[in-house]
Amino acid sequence: MNRRISWAVALCALAVSAHPAPARAFEISASAAYWTESSAAYTVTLGKLFDLPGFQLGPRVGFAYVTSPNSAGVPADVVARFGIGIFYIEGQAGAWFLFSRDPVVRFHATGGGGLELGPVHVGVEGGYLHDGGLLGARVSLSL
Repeated sequence: MNRRISWAVALCALAVSAHPAPARAFEISASAAYWTESSAAYTVTLGKLFDLPGFQLGPRVGFAYVTSPNSAGVPADVVARFGIGIFYIEGQAGAWFLFSRDPVVRFHATGGGGLELGPVHVGVEGGYLHDGGLLGARVSLSL
């Protein structure tokens, strides 16, 4: 038990002392995920992250395509990103508007992490999109 606490304290100290790279003007992102509603979900989004003390926060909006049955939509999320050296942890939540599905508005929330390689972020994420789980990958480019 004591060992777990010391690891947790060390991880918290590392997270607090790490300085994330400054946010750039915009971020273009693409993701592909398996959706347990027996289909796949693909997105291309544009976001803007603002530097706050210890993390970045901002909106991410774009285009979504979901298979089986085919449906197009608009994902609109708020993103929080924490930098830990070359690694990052990210969470997002919001609404997806899928126009040819019922319900049209669906709650979406994911969390994940990955590597920050200069202006490129490569990572994995898992989460929830109304009526199913999501498991996928994301690549982002800061401009």
